[in-house]
Amino acid sequence: MPPDAGRRFRRLFLVQAAAACLALLALLAPGRAAAQGAAPEAEPSCPPRGMPALSVELVDPEPRVLSPLRASALRAEAGGEDDGPFPHHLGLTVSRVEWRSEITVRSRGPQGGPVCAVPAEVRLRLVQAEHTIRLAREVPAGGCLAGEVLAHERRHADVNRRTLREAAAELRAIARAWAARAEMRAPDAGAAAVALQDELEAAIAPMLDRLRAAREAAHAQIDSPAEYRRLSRVCQADQAKLRAALRRR
Repeated sequence: MPPDAGRRFRRLFLVQAAAACLALLALLAPGRAAAQGAAPEAEPSCPPRGMPALSVELVDPEPRVLSPLRASALRAEAGGEDDGPFPHHLGLTVSRVEWRSEITVRSRGPQGGPVCAVPAEVRLRLVQAEHTIRLAREVPAGGCLAGEVLAHERRHADVNRRTLREAAAELRAIARAWAARAEMRAPDAGAAAVALQDELEAAIAPMLDRLRAAREAAHAQIDSPAEYRRLSRVCQADQAKLRAALRRR
């Protein structure tokens, strides 16, 4: 592989959904360029290490309010069981988060390998790829109860946006610490880059678990028995219409 040649690798990870692509910069080791018949180095030296460039982009558009669905359909989409003629599923907020990474790798080694590679640049993108709110069709449109249910669902959306911002800050710190120490020896630059990408994914995975746990805990606080009791008592005229609509299911 000639010096300063680049190759790009693409992979898809389902973290919820994550894509990764790698760029390589290869450097021939001094004094070993294209030496016919030279024995490969067992432990090639690594390229000079500086602080790799790091960027973290957060993409978090406003949640979209979609057209209503039947309460039973919302319950099924949420994975809930049948909770009687007056279900709690009068609204549903859905979020899907993706992360994408692009790493530029600098490597050093003889033409035929092995090589040592270090990250030169790391670009990360954390995306709220889907963020939607739906109300149940049985909730009277435009009325008092619809406003209450929508306000409840927007609290869930606020949790999703807040936890994503917190995750982006943690992602930056994790990636900076990883990039400062990461290096990989492998038979060639491509194998080293793939192994570095695996290492980065493993470093990020616990943060994604913490993001899920934080969201679940915050959503559970919103969906408290007290909140459901409150929603069942407000807007009595709309409650009567809701009960009639649910009975007609």
